[in-house]
Amino acid sequence: MPVYEFAGFRLDADKRLLLQRDGAAVGLTPKAYETLAYLVKHSGAVVEKEQMIRAIWPDTAVEENNLTQNISLLRRVLGEGRGEHRFIVTVPGRGYQFVAPVSVVSRTDGGLGSVEDLSIAVLPFLNNSTDPEYDYFADGLADELIHALSRAAGIRVAARTSSFSFKGKQIHVREIAAALGVSFVLEGTVRKSENRLRITAQLVNAATGSPLWSERYEREIGLHDLFEVEDEITEAVMRALRLNFSSSPIRKRTSTEGRGAATSPKAHELYLKGRFHLFKMTESGIQTGIGYFERAIQENPRYAPAYVGLAHAYRMFGLSLERPPGEVGSKSKTAALQAVAIDESLAEAHAVLAFTTFWYEWEWDGAERHFKRALELGPDSADAGWMYAHLRSTLLRHDEALAMVARARALDPLSSLIHAMEGQFLVHAGRTADAVPRLKEAIELDPRSRVAHLFAAKAYIEQGLFEEGLREAQISHDLCPANSSGLANAAYAYALAGRPSEADRILAALLELAPKQYVPAFNIAMIYNALGQTRDALTWLERGMEQRAPYMTFLASDPKWKNLRDEPRYLALLRRLNLPTAWPQGS
Repeated sequence: MPVYEFAGFRLDADKRLLLQRDGAAVGLTPKAYETLAYLVKHSGAVVEKEQMIRAIWPDTAVEENNLTQNISLLRRVLGEGRGEHRFIVTVPGRGYQFVAPVSVVSRTDGGLGSVEDLSIAVLPFLNNSTDPEYDYFADGLADELIHALSRAAGIRVAARTSSFSFKGKQIHVREIAAALGVSFVLEGTVRKSENRLRITAQLVNAATGSPLWSERYEREIGLHDLFEVEDEITEAVMRALRLNFSSSPIRKRTSTEGRGAATSPKAHELYLKGRFHLFKMTESGIQTGIGYFERAIQENPRYAPAYVGLAHAYRMFGLSLERPPGEVGSKSKTAALQAVAIDESLAEAHAVLAFTTFWYEWEWDGAERHFKRALELGPDSADAGWMYAHLRSTLLRHDEALAMVARARALDPLSSLIHAMEGQFLVHAGRTADAVPRLKEAIELDPRSRVAHLFAAKAYIEQGLFEEGLREAQISHDLCPANSSGLANAAYAYALAGRPSEADRILAALLELAPKQYVPAFNIAMIYNALGQTRDALTWLERGMEQRAPYMTFLASDPKWKNLRDEPRYLALLRRLNLPTAWPQGS
């Protein structure tokens, strides 16, 4: 019988034991063990309560409380804190879902090295060049290897955000592997000297800390296709793993798979530079990224990933930096459509098209079709998962949204953004007390995350903790003054805390700014609503429709608008947005 491994634990189906990573047995009652075994065997699926009861107590009539007690015990044993969903998610009205990634391991004494369903983290390659500008290539090489290995059958690859959280940190590979729940770590260095490029790479077995494979590559820049290096490393890693795990079904990729079309080294280099700057998440970084993506497209108009990068850049301009939706929304969608047209099998293209359609078109069915296609092509994409969860939360499908974002977090456990999104979805589901711990984790993972501080402000304000909310709103604004949401939420808190003059001061500043530059009408409406000026709030929400302000997607889900649920003008706006007008209990 198989042995299952997940996040520091092993479930031995033959010996009916739950083991810690060091081999120590965890004490479980027989029925608690059977409950865990059933969930693990059906990991990722929502398992109905009745189905579980029939399987665990086949010849006995028991009450649902027996199952609930077992779930509670398992959560304690696995170390889940209150409000955490690292392992087991409750799907109200249905059952439970085991969301931690699970690997099947062979029955050997080889520790982590016995994994059959392989799990790998690709760390950012270290730039040993004298030129710090070559960081883009070191990061880009790791990105490309993550992408290539993710497309191989039988290999689970840690998500980029989590792997890159270790950049520049001196941490032993065993600690990294334990944090990411992987069995192997691929690391390396890049050195550029004049027109020579040297790349070293090694695959380390996390159980032993010993290299399983290592190699050095040398190329003369400008005369050789750097794709060759990526492909050679990918194929060498696959061969090394296949030699040690002959039963693993590893599929070799072709040299152009996933790129939309064969491309030139120059286009690829420009694309890597664009991604490097885009991930800085600053106005200058996004603008620089756009320039590189456009140059990559000029070099090769059939290079799909460059269009994906361009679509993300324009989307980020609209959401993070509040550029006018009419200016950036259409550009984002055009680029995303072009990426899909070039390579329909590129999961990232469908994901960015779905998210752009969601934010700027409010076309929920079309967005859902592309999210489903993205996950069909890349089922372990944490980004596609949390983005799709966003759509489900917006449509008040809270249970689905929370189950999906919990799985995304399990796939990318060190992503501050995913933790923050889960916190927001919990607030929208009426579970603010559960949201606060998740948002604290998001801030701990990335203290400079604007959205984590913003969502924490919203959660505190919803709890009536106005001073805490004001503090987080101010931090959010300080981190990105170009985004007005921090100020708007501060004004909202001031109004509810009985300090209307301070709310009015912020409102006046935004109203003065609005004729000169784009200010989301949604944010101004929010302040009017908190001040009790319902007519003005509704007028500004109607302007938000005219602006096609992306934040209008929150109109049904955000609890700030609860007081308007009987207002005909508000309900009319929801119908125009094709959003639900009936709210689940508690939201």
